[in-house]
Amino acid sequence: MNWYAGAGILLLILWVVLAFVLAIPSGWVHAPLALGCVLLARAIVGKR
Repeated sequence: MNWYAGAGILLLILWVVLAFVLAIPSGWVHAPLALGCVLLARAIVGKR
């Protein structure tokens, strides 16, 4: 697992905690979701 995949998974876990466990009613809660998806896509598509 490379750095991008690890960081992406951690950001998705952070998003789940912020959005569903703590239920913060702010739109900024979804920023880790967007960044995590971008990092996971970069890990899948990028060079090895």
